[in-house]
Amino acid sequence: MFLSSRRSRWKSFNIVTLIALVLILIFKSIDEPATQVKSTLNSAQHLQATTTPKQNHPLATAIPEKIWYKLGPRGITPEAREWINSCLNKNPTYSVEYMSDAAADIYVKEKFAHRPDIVEAFLALPLPILKADLFRYLLLLNEGGIYNDLDVSCEDTPIRDWIPARYKHETSLVVGWEFDVGWFDGFVRQLATWTIMARPKSPHIAMMVDDILESLQAKTREHNVAISGLTWAMLGDVVDVTGPRRMTRSIMKSLKATLGDSFDEGSLVGLSEPKLVGDVLFMPGYSFALSSNHYKAEDTQGPTLVTHHFKGSWKNEQGGESVDFVSQ
Repeated sequence: MFLSSRRSRWKSFNIVTLIALVLILIFKSIDEPATQVKSTLNSAQHLQATTTPKQNHPLATAIPEKIWYKLGPRGITPEAREWINSCLNKNPTYSVEYMSDAAADIYVKEKFAHRPDIVEAFLALPLPILKADLFRYLLLLNEGGIYNDLDVSCEDTPIRDWIPARYKHETSLVVGWEFDVGWFDGFVRQLATWTIMARPKSPHIAMMVDDILESLQAKTREHNVAISGLTWAMLGDVVDVTGPRRMTRSIMKSLKATLGDSFDEGSLVGLSEPKLVGDVLFMPGYSFALSSNHYKAEDTQGPTLVTHHFKGSWKNEQGGESVDFVSQ
């Protein structure tokens, strides 16, 4: 009797235990998917927060918002300060950096240590204008931004709006015609070098630098002198060696190498609006050099972006300004 009672109680206990285990498994299987969904949502939210940082001030273009100026021995004159301020005041989000002759030498030695041919040639150049020309290309090649000569003033259009919206993602170099419209047949067109915009590492600017080095070496072989021994008479016109014509030829050469037969240099003549070729945006003459072009009343013109005041301190026997006073 006692044994039968124990067996009955044991059987009841096993049934209750089994039911409890089944219920636990059922509730656990219901709860787990919800927990997994919550965990997945939390993970996704964390991933989004860590991989998509908030951008309070998105850049309008990949070209760095920085303006470069190269100073001569005189520093910044009161007149030049007015022109510089016209650019800085209208573009308050842009940073600015001024580079003296000494700072330029240090910069090239440090930033182009991997290119001893560049460093050696730059430090040996005997005329200030040659160094000033080459240095602007080296700055833009290494860091990008906007290079302005000291005698350039900015007009009303902010720099962020210089590149049409449809071209902003593709543009890596912005240049403008100095001579384009209203000149006699057969004249040599050239791009202005007083204002240049670029992303860093532009292959077109790299082509300019290499072409300049090659030209200098050719001159040293021709006259049997070192770079430091080159004179005005040996070099010829500076615009062909390091200036506007050199830049123009190198850009066209680089685009031809990049685009092949599809590149049509003739399509860049007489521009009435900005034109993108490859990743180079060509600005019409009125953009950077209104006074150097001769438009008719019926010609289509957009806004003038900068004005060049043609102070040309390099146009003397020394190839650069002399130190007869130093600005404070």
